[in-house]
Amino acid sequence: VYTGFYQAEMSSPNNFNTDEPFWALPSSVSERLQSRQRNTAFNAFVLCGVYCAVAIFFLLIFGIAAFQREEPGFATVIFSFAGVTALCYGVIWLSKQYHLASHLVALIMASLCLYLFHTGGTGGTGPVFFMAFPMVAVFLQGFFTGFIYIVLMSVITLFIYMTGFWGFDREQYEFVFLSRIATVFVITSFLALLYSYFKYLSERDLLLIYDDLEQLTFADQKTGIANRNLMQKLIMNEYKRFQRYGLKFSLMLVTLDSFNKFKSQYGQDAGDSVYRTVADVFQRVLRKPDIPSLWDREDFLILLPHTGKESARIVGQRLCEQISKHQFYINNKAETATASIGIVEVSDEDIADTLQKLEMNLYKAIKQEGNQVVSE
Repeated sequence: VYTGFYQAEMSSPNNFNTDEPFWALPSSVSERLQSRQRNTAFNAFVLCGVYCAVAIFFLLIFGIAAFQREEPGFATVIFSFAGVTALCYGVIWLSKQYHLASHLVALIMASLCLYLFHTGGTGGTGPVFFMAFPMVAVFLQGFFTGFIYIVLMSVITLFIYMTGFWGFDREQYEFVFLSRIATVFVITSFLALLYSYFKYLSERDLLLIYDDLEQLTFADQKTGIANRNLMQKLIMNEYKRFQRYGLKFSLMLVTLDSFNKFKSQYGQDAGDSVYRTVADVFQRVLRKPDIPSLWDREDFLILLPHTGKESARIVGQRLCEQISKHQFYINNKAETATASIGIVEVSDEDIADTLQKLEMNLYKAIKQEGNQVVSE
């Protein structure tokens, strides 16, 4: 989860104070649902394989029965369906294009249904297989693709029936029989699509709830940026990359020199407003990979991936300059503020020692009357 977040942060701008958590993957809920479906492609492939194995078994039985009834043409077609299914599934398995498995099953079953409808099957019972097609198509393909398969199947069947395409003999069926098959087909299609649609809505709602939980767990509610919990996890992930690959990174601790004055003069709400404004300044000044957080009640901690101490110092000086130039409007009154910044480049020493050194650098910057960057 956090690796994905880090990659998303490296490729997209920070988004502050929005309805979507700023660390969420840069995609809509619909795209995340599609991603979930892609991640389960192999499971669907296995499921379709079981279905195909059962289908091939029964096709072989039907083919043998057709030979025993002295219907070699019908038996040949049935055996051909079984052979094509096994061959195509083997190709999908070898090519690892697992997402094609559900399409293969739906197409094979649709072709078989149309063939049995055209020829009448055994004793004119061919159309009976239509009753199972909607459930299979929607179960394997989902709501939207399954709906398209059902509509195409209906249109092709009506075209064959109305035009007598390819020598189709409509007299082989009684109208009452076909009307009952059509009624069951419509009912099963409706129920299958209804179930799939509500299943899709449930998954979407679960993702939205998950996003809300992420927002509550990992975002500071006052500023909309990361909180200490998330930043600790991100620092540890970055530290592991540093240990394994030698990818250097730096940490920056920022405090407003005038924050206590704002809070005592205007109240806590004004102080929170100032911090939200500072978060907006971060958005303008920081680079896309940089991740700010509210580390405690008065300090911000910023993670700067792939950044050495000197480059981090340049970023810190730019932050000091922008904050000092910014006007904070509190109760319709313009105020100015300065920031003190401590910086440390992470080394092989323990993270706890690194954070302690970071706090010492911030303390030195504050002692120098503020608006300073210390990176000793």
